[in-house]
Amino acid sequence: MKKTLLLTIALLFSTTIFAQLIDEKFDSAEMPEGWSIMGDAEKNWSISNSNMAGGDANEARLFWNPQFSGVTRLVTKAVDLTDVEGVSFIMQHYFENYDQNYKAKLGIATSSDNGATWNVGWEQEYNIPGKYNIEERITTADMGKENVMFCIFFDGTSFNFTQWCFDNIKIKAQSNSEVRLNSIDIYERIGSGPLDVKFSIQNMGNHDIQSFEASYELDGYETVTETFTASVPSFGTETFTFSDKKNILPGTYNIKINVLSVNGGDDNTDDNVMTKEFNASLAEKQRIPMIEHFSSSTCAPCVLINSLMHKLTEENPGKFTYTKYVVNYPGVGDPYYTAESGIRKDYYQATSVPRCFLDSELQLSGNAAQPVTKTKLLSRYDVPAFAEIRGAFNIDTNNIITITADVASYINLNNLRTFISVNEKTTTKNTVEYGGNGEKEFHHVMLKMMDDGHGIETTINAGEYKRFEFTYDMNSTFMEEANDLEVAVWIQDPFTKEIINSHYLYEYTNHPHPVKNLQITEGNRLNITWEKPDNAEPLGYNLYLNNELTLSNTKELSFSIDKSDFCVVEVVALYENATTSVGSVSIYSSEFGVPQNLTATDNTSNIVVSWDAVDKATSYDIYRNNEFLANVETTSYTDSDFLQGDQCCYQVRAVFGNNKSAFTKETCVTATGDMIEEIDSNVEIYPNPVDDRLYIETLTQTLTIEIYDVFGRLQDYKTTRLQGNVAIDVTDLKSGIYFVKINTEKGNIVKRIIKQ
Repeated sequence: MKKTLLLTIALLFSTTIFAQLIDEKFDSAEMPEGWSIMGDAEKNWSISNSNMAGGDANEARLFWNPQFSGVTRLVTKAVDLTDVEGVSFIMQHYFENYDQNYKAKLGIATSSDNGATWNVGWEQEYNIPGKYNIEERITTADMGKENVMFCIFFDGTSFNFTQWCFDNIKIKAQSNSEVRLNSIDIYERIGSGPLDVKFSIQNMGNHDIQSFEASYELDGYETVTETFTASVPSFGTETFTFSDKKNILPGTYNIKINVLSVNGGDDNTDDNVMTKEFNASLAEKQRIPMIEHFSSSTCAPCVLINSLMHKLTEENPGKFTYTKYVVNYPGVGDPYYTAESGIRKDYYQATSVPRCFLDSELQLSGNAAQPVTKTKLLSRYDVPAFAEIRGAFNIDTNNIITITADVASYINLNNLRTFISVNEKTTTKNTVEYGGNGEKEFHHVMLKMMDDGHGIETTINAGEYKRFEFTYDMNSTFMEEANDLEVAVWIQDPFTKEIINSHYLYEYTNHPHPVKNLQITEGNRLNITWEKPDNAEPLGYNLYLNNELTLSNTKELSFSIDKSDFCVVEVVALYENATTSVGSVSIYSSEFGVPQNLTATDNTSNIVVSWDAVDKATSYDIYRNNEFLANVETTSYTDSDFLQGDQCCYQVRAVFGNNKSAFTKETCVTATGDMIEEIDSNVEIYPNPVDDRLYIETLTQTLTIEIYDVFGRLQDYKTTRLQGNVAIDVTDLKSGIYFVKINTEKGNIVKRIIKQ
């Protein structure tokens, strides 16, 4: 028994030594024991008290001075590679040069004869300054030998670079079967519905991965386990997707993926598990990347960047939104500079030009300004967005511009800013008088930003939209041609600088209004209904189910589908010249119970609406004749705002935090209101609209007066037992629609007022 235990301990110990051959962090001020410099330039190597490579100080450094040409090597201590087929070489390094046309060669090599012969395991040329992480498989002819040294080598002329720093060098022996879970390939924000659980693995073993077993655990769902067949070579990487897709509702989720076994086993399970948090929105929308560009007609380096950016935009129409801020430096200043340009310059700390930002990310390589590349633009274009922008602008003969923009969100957006920029597509006059860099025209030049460049505070709940309306006299700007304008709109987090989405508004046309009152009603089928917009006549409507176009350019205002466990419905209004509105969206899930047994009882002076409670519902929305009436936390509502003979049809839906159920079927009742006409004739209320004091004159004795907002919330009341004129101070009420409920000894009457 003791002998077996000792053998087991010995095997475990030897496996640990075998797996981790070298782990060097250069913590000491001296070169590590057993390490050496071979070849040229021994004086150029040192241990530097810096952390340029990305680890903690200290780090190994190769400096350019004294200048040399040839090969220099940083050599490790010797290790035993008996029975080792290959190793994993990991390190961080930082390369700094001043001539990006020069390509410097870096490599890794091994020697089993004390440096007399070196076998190259990996090499690469570098010319772009920056930090790099490498992990390479080394399988030279020295594998399997007892006394093997590794080296990092440089081959070239030191005059062409400044320094090269190295840290966190690890050399690990590869096991036969070992996998590493590299990533969970789910965006931090995704659309609701079927969830594609994608992940990537890397084969860290010597043998090909032919099969493996993995599982995922998702908040609120049972664990899913699946066996995958594969053909992943050593050090190869591949992406896989679980076949079991869960329908997820809007909300925040945590997911954990675990690779359980590889080829029937796994020699190292330390990196087999990953977790990730993500948010599910109502739907995914097309992202339009936002380009913000700082430039000036007095800036010589701006010429090339402007030319490349113009070429990029000409070749990628519809895949960007663009605003160019003209700054007042480096020369005497470009006349198109405005205070709003200065605000955005300070926000981005753009202390020099040219500077291009793509979705708030500075395009910079080393210390050199770069244009937005097509690769980066299309990469951002492919990232889903969860807000959408539509709208239009027009300009009259007096050069007064009118702007209307709708921002719709499919997630909860809190404490963001909406920016609206009026640009001129092409300007030339700033180069005629103030030119200095040879350019004859500029593009997408910002003339005016609404709200003076600070952005408009924006909070929108999922499934809702917010409208922004502005007018501005463009005669006060440097506008050259009134028919050459564009309006860019984008939503941005002012703290993280994240841009949620952007879009140009439609030009010189009417605003594309969205549909009203989109509803999903539960019956034998799911009935989808909506109403046409106010003050607009769409040509038709597109209906989307779970982000896929299901009904194209329909003239109908309803559609029905088979019941399912889950669906997101969106309706978009279509107008002339291919203009579209923001979508109106609603969600259905069998998990969101629909209120049952809805009744409406006429009690002469009021109608009592009641229904059964729904488990986990936080409140209920009540609609009458397709108009929102109130949100209540109880299971009944008393309606008094009607006249004798009115047909009152009610619907109710349950609210579950940010989510809502489908609607109940309509329940209708005809209001009898025997005394309403008599009371109504004895009550006069004025002025309406009202500014500060509201007067109520009644011939009957008034018991109470109550004022409610459109959500059914009590705002103010006055109790009296006098007939005649009653005055109520409404100065503190916000502008909007309110309902005044007057309770008399003969019954109740409700009057609608407008507070100016």
